[in-house]
Amino acid sequence: MEARKRKVLTLDQAPKPGEFCGESMFGGRKAELLVRLWDGRVMPIECKVSNSWTNSIKRLHDDAAVKAKIWLERFGTHAIVPAAVLSGVYKLKNLEDAQGGCLAIFWAHDFQALTAWIEATRQE
Repeated sequence: MEARKRKVLTLDQAPKPGEFCGESMFGGRKAELLVRLWDGRVMPIECKVSNSWTNSIKRLHDDAAVKAKIWLERFGTHAIVPAAVLSGVYKLKNLEDAQGGCLAIFWAHDFQALTAWIEATRQE
């Protein structure tokens, strides 16, 4: 369910479990989407398009991965799951580096993988 956009300085200000909101300030940096997972964690999502391997460095490393690092330092590794939804051309090494830096990667052409992952966070 979509919630209103908001400024999130503490995790209590994030959407409720099962909700998401559009572009919002999250810990001082803009996130394109904020999703509250069913288990209570928050998933800030960056959406990036790259038209070349060279461009992928800026899109993935200099933008999404930098934000992920800031968010993890601010909110902790047990409270958030930084993610990126990607489209276009990316150098494999840049993808591996971003994932190694705790950025979950999903592909725009396969939203089913993202929604299935979110659904898997439901606690039985």
